[in-house]
Amino acid sequence: MKIKQMEIKDFGSIYRQTIAFSPDMNVLYTEKERTRREIQAFIESMLFGRTDVPYAGVLWFESGGRNYRLTRDLHREEPYSELLCEESGELLDADHISEEKMALGISEAVYENVICISPLKGNIGAEIVREVQKQMTGFQTTGDCSVDLGKTSQRIKMTRKGYQVQVERRKKADQLAKEKISAQIKSIRREIRDTEDQKNQLGEQEDALRMNEESNGYHLLDERIGALETRNQAQIAGMCVTAFLALAGALLLALEAESTIPAVLVGISGILAFIAELNFEMRTVRELEKRKRMKSRWITRQNKLEGGRSSLDEELREKNMELSNLTEELREMEEYAYLPLMEEVEIDALNLAMDTIDKLSEQMYRQTGNRLVRTMSETLSGITGGTCHELMVDDEFHISVDTGKEVLPIENLRLIMVEQIYLAMRLAAGELLCGAEKLPVIFDEMFCAFDPERLKAAVLWLTESSGRQVIISTSKKQELDVLQKTGISVNEISL
Repeated sequence: MKIKQMEIKDFGSIYRQTIAFSPDMNVLYTEKERTRREIQAFIESMLFGRTDVPYAGVLWFESGGRNYRLTRDLHREEPYSELLCEESGELLDADHISEEKMALGISEAVYENVICISPLKGNIGAEIVREVQKQMTGFQTTGDCSVDLGKTSQRIKMTRKGYQVQVERRKKADQLAKEKISAQIKSIRREIRDTEDQKNQLGEQEDALRMNEESNGYHLLDERIGALETRNQAQIAGMCVTAFLALAGALLLALEAESTIPAVLVGISGILAFIAELNFEMRTVRELEKRKRMKSRWITRQNKLEGGRSSLDEELREKNMELSNLTEELREMEEYAYLPLMEEVEIDALNLAMDTIDKLSEQMYRQTGNRLVRTMSETLSGITGGTCHELMVDDEFHISVDTGKEVLPIENLRLIMVEQIYLAMRLAAGELLCGAEKLPVIFDEMFCAFDPERLKAAVLWLTESSGRQVIISTSKKQELDVLQKTGISVNEISL
C-alpha cells in the first residue's frame, strides 16, 4: 500500500492543504510540531473513520496494484464517507477498510506499531532500554502489541488478589457469625436450664402448699371453715334458746311467786349464760374470719405460683423456639461452608484465564517470536551497515547484540545503538505483520539522535531493501540536508 496524495479540506488548524507523495522516499519538513501531528492524525482518521472531531478531506492511495480514492466529510448533518476504486468504479465500504482486500491487515494496533514510528520515550538510557524490552516482549507475545498480555496477566492477578481478600473477609465474617450463634445457643441453653429449675422449684412449692398441714392445705381449710360455720350457727341457736328460756322462766316466777327475787335471779343467770355463749360465739367468729383470711392467702399464693409457672412455660416455649431457630441457622451455615463462594468461583475463572493467557503467550511466541528475532537481526544488520551481526533474545526477553567481536547486553550498549535496535524491531514487526502488503511507514522525528553516517545507512537500507513507502516527518533541517547528500531521490514537502 502507498499513499499517493491527500487533500486536507479541514482538519484541526489545517485548511485546504494538498500534499502529494512519491512511492519511495518522502521528507515532510515543517518546524510546527502541531502541523506534523495533525497530518499524521488526519491519515489515521481517514483510514479508520474516526468521528471524535469533525473534519473533511480526500485520501488517494494504491493497494494491490489498484488505485483508490477515500473521501470523508464529518461536517454534514449526516457524516459522508465514500471509498471508490478508480479502475473499476466500484464503491466499497469506507467504514470497514481493514476488512477489504486492498488494505487487508490494517488495524489501529498495526497502524500505531507499524505505520507510524516515533522515537523511544525516556530521558535516560535505562528508561529507553526498558521501553525496548517492554515493546519487544509485546511483539513476541501478541504479534502486534495490540494486547499487553503481561499487563493483562498482572491486572488479573490484582483482581484475583482482590477476590481473595474478599473471600478471606467473608470466611472470617462467617466464622465470627458462627461463633456468635454458638455463643447465643450456649447462653439460651443455660437460660432454659435456669428456667426449668425455677419451674421445678415452683412445682415443689405448690406441692408443699397443698400437702403441708402447717400451711393449712386447701381441703383442710375448707373442712375447718365448714366446721366453724356449723359451730357458729349452733352457738347462735343456743344463745337464742338461752335468752328465751331465761326470759320465760323469769316471767313465770314473777307471776307465780310472791317474791320477785327468784325471777331476778333466773333473769341474771340467763343473762350470764347468754354472755358466756356470746363470748364463745365471738371467739368462733374470729376463728372463722382467721380461717377465711388464711384461705384467701392460700388461694392468692396458689394463683401466684400457677401464674409464675405459666409464665415460665411461655418463656420456655419462646426460648426453645429461639434455640431451634439458631440451631437450624448454624446447621445451614455449616452446610453452606462446603459450597464455594461466588468470589471463589471468580478466582477459579481468573486462574483459568491466567492459564489460558500463559498458553496463548507461549503459542504466540512460538509463532512470531523466532521469526521476529531473525527479521530484526537482518534489519539491524542492514540499517547499521553490518556493524551489528546478530540480535539475540533469551526466554526472559533479555536482548543482546553480537557485534562480531563480542556479545553485549542491551544495557551495555550506547544509546544510539539502542535507538537502532528499536527501529529494527519496529521495521521487523512491520515485515511480519504486513506480509505481502507492504504498508507505508511514517517516521516522526525518528532520526533526531542519528548522526549523518547512521542516518545515511538507515535510509539507504530502507529504500533499497524494504520496498516500502517512507515518509520522514521532521522539523530538523539537518536531516533533510543529509538525505539530499545521499544521492537518493527524495520528495521534499515543506509546509
